[in-house]
Amino acid sequence: YRPAWEYADARELLILTHTWGGSALDGPAVLRQMAERYPRVRLLLGHSCHGEWDAAVQLARDFPNIYLELTAIFDDRGILEKFAHEAGSERMLFGTDLPWFDPHQAVGALLSAHISDDDRHNICHRNAEQLLAPFLHPSR
Repeated sequence: YRPAWEYADARELLILTHTWGGSALDGPAVLRQMAERYPRVRLLLGHSCHGEWDAAVQLARDFPNIYLELTAIFDDRGILEKFAHEAGSERMLFGTDLPWFDPHQAVGALLSAHISDDDRHNICHRNAEQLLAPFLHPSR
C-alpha cells in the first residue's frame, strides 16, 4: 500500500482505516508507524483501536494528524468522556457503523455523555467540517 500512502501524504488527504485493539495488522503499534512515516495524512482511526482506549488516546496526543473515529465504541460506558477529557473533543469524529449497528445507540450515547455541548458540536460536525473544508472549498 506504500504508493497509496505516499500519494495521500503528498496531497494531505484523509485516510479512514479500520482499527481494532489487539490486532497486529491495524493496532496501535502499526498506526504509530504510519503516523510517523506519513505525517501529512490525516488518519481517522475507525473504532478508535477498540478496547485499547489508552493507546488510542496516546496516539491522538502524540500525533496531530490522528483523529479518533467513534463507530461501534459505545459498548464501553464512559469512553466518550475519557476521549474528550484525555485527547480533546477536537480530535474526535462521530460515526455509527451503519448498517451493522443501530444509529440510535450512537446518538443516545453521545447525547447522554457527560461532556459539554461544545464537545458535542466538535464531535458531530465541527471537526468533520474542518477536515473536509479543503476538499469542499479548495480556494480557501
